[in-house]
Amino acid sequence: MYFLESKTIRALDSQSIESGTPGIKLMERAGYGAFRFITEVAAPNAKRILIVAGKGNNAGDAFVVARYLIEAGYTPEIFLLASPAEYSEDAKKNWERVDKTAVNVTEPGTSGANPGTSGTEVIDFFDLWHGDLIIDGILGTGVKGEVAGIFAAAINCINNHKAKVLSLDIPSGLNCDTGEKCGEAVKANFTVTFAHPKLAMFLETGAEHCGRVEIIDIGISKKLSEKALEKIEGYPVVSSSSSTEIVDCFPQKKLTDHKNKFGHLLIIAGSKGMTGAAVLCAKAAGESGTGLITVAVPESLLGLVAPLLPACMTLPVPDNGTGLFISEAAQIIEEELSKFQAVAIGPGLGKNKQVQEFLASLLPEINLPMVIDADALNIISDNPELLKELSGKQEIFTPHPGEFSRLTKNKKISESTVDRIFAAHDFADSQNLTLLLKGFQTVICSPETKPCINLTGNAGMATAGSGDVLTGIIGSFLAQGLSTADAAKAGAFLHGLAGDIAAGNHGETSVNAEKIAGSISEAFLYCE
Repeated sequence: MYFLESKTIRALDSQSIESGTPGIKLMERAGYGAFRFITEVAAPNAKRILIVAGKGNNAGDAFVVARYLIEAGYTPEIFLLASPAEYSEDAKKNWERVDKTAVNVTEPGTSGANPGTSGTEVIDFFDLWHGDLIIDGILGTGVKGEVAGIFAAAINCINNHKAKVLSLDIPSGLNCDTGEKCGEAVKANFTVTFAHPKLAMFLETGAEHCGRVEIIDIGISKKLSEKALEKIEGYPVVSSSSSTEIVDCFPQKKLTDHKNKFGHLLIIAGSKGMTGAAVLCAKAAGESGTGLITVAVPESLLGLVAPLLPACMTLPVPDNGTGLFISEAAQIIEEELSKFQAVAIGPGLGKNKQVQEFLASLLPEINLPMVIDADALNIISDNPELLKELSGKQEIFTPHPGEFSRLTKNKKISESTVDRIFAAHDFADSQNLTLLLKGFQTVICSPETKPCINLTGNAGMATAGSGDVLTGIIGSFLAQGLSTADAAKAGAFLHGLAGDIAAGNHGETSVNAEKIAGSISEAFLYCE
């Protein structure tokens, strides 16, 4: 999926319809995808849901969501900002379907709600409504000019309400291309966007209004999409992934397969005081489908790590009682490398001189696909020769902004997503490796592919150990044979989705690394 301008997206919709897919079918897929995301990820525990519908196709999407919610046993409340006479043909058909079963509908006739009213009725309604989730199906991508009248009143009321907000396709009132507000715009916690993400979604002003974005594949031909792709002046061509695309990366298991078919991952992690990093990394790898996992650990820490990982093998290495990886350990690990398909290295290693000597000796000898994270990156940033030796190998670097700054010799990178894309692309290209630059809208770059932005995840994931879980997932995918680019994209997506599921079940405040790792299986199920 590519971040596209609105004119390109409209053209793709039209071409898809002309090629034989009816518009109402596209609307059905969009609404069903939104329903699944709401009930499985965004708000699985929501009891009271309000759907606010406008008059275009965005209202039609909302009506499909309403119908699926009703069929699933929910009782959504529907607030209409226009009369059915003003709906598009496809929206009208979906309203007629949902109108037969909906029981809580506030219609224009009773609310006085139409674009010519003052909006007092809308304000009165929202003053009395209390619930868990508001679904914004007001304007979508069809906004023209400045939002006014009842629509502006509804947007204001939504923004001032305490309930979580989910927008369909794009927050109502937001310009698809610039991310600027058209007078008023919904500020959503979640946005479920259809077919392709909109250009506004990676621009700062737009991203601020969209919250967590989920892309729903509605069956727009990939050939059509690539044919329509144009370089947008001032921005690189940027992609993102839907769950449909990500699941295509996952190794497929056959009835006759055995554990050796799905790779053997070596994890080199942990030190005295940071054994949890190794445990979290290994648990995440185990949840992600790896056939076999071996955890290399300083031998004095074996008693702390092994009991927490009963499904993993261990490789205790000499540490002279320090609880650290020391240079003598490098040779032992080198001798074992032929047993493995991939390596994950870095979480919780520490940065003292002994660990630096260990890495300087070991890393150049590893010729397997490898994900390098955390302390290993900090040590590499202090050793330019080591970085040079690693160039061109099958590696993924996974720095957070501080680590990336050190790798680039304290080059200052702004928080602008566009600046981060260019900086990440330049580094990946110059070092001939895959880079996953963590943060809001994680950026993935490799020399062979277009820059990719990951749209899963939430602020609750800013917690100790979250990165260790990501390293385990990516290491698992490398061991199972994915390319570095695919392993980074699939790993970032699944990690963020697991965090979203954890937040949906427990709330963002209570998300921690163990809950993220424990939600990986649900993330796989959602994708599959």
